[in-house]
Amino acid sequence: MTTPTTQKEIYTYDAPWSIYAMGWSNRRDHPFRLAIGSFIEEYCNKVQIVSLNDEKQEFERRLEFDHPYPATKITWLPDRAVRRLDLMGTSGDYMRIWEVKDGSVNLIHTLTNNKLTDYCAPLTSFDWNDEDPRILGNSSIDTTCTIWDIESQQSLTQL
Repeated sequence: MTTPTTQKEIYTYDAPWSIYAMGWSNRRDHPFRLAIGSFIEEYCNKVQIVSLNDEKQEFERRLEFDHPYPATKITWLPDRAVRRLDLMGTSGDYMRIWEVKDGSVNLIHTLTNNKLTDYCAPLTSFDWNDEDPRILGNSSIDTTCTIWDIESQQSLTQL
């Protein structure tokens, strides 16, 4: 007679810094994966990608990369069916789109409407369009909301 294995109901992960942002991935090929962003009172902050190690029954760091300023929000491209690139977005000083591939994270787009100046109003939040994931909307402390087409890197409208 075999005994069923018991799984923990609560898992923890101790990050090396205060956590300011977090986003769960919903891809079937990466169950129990999340990205966490640091809050370090300096320009250079961090984002870690952690996932559950089933054998050890604990979360482990898989990847880590630098992020300018703390990320105010982190989300993964909605893609349960695993039909698209493995993308993650972060907001902060700019809207950034990252690709996770072959054990690395690469910045593929930095979205901004302020092409003529170094100043940008910090972004407070964003979200992907579930029906058309190439579209996302973000909000800023200057009270604007911008809708982006991430493939063309163009804003579709600003409210």
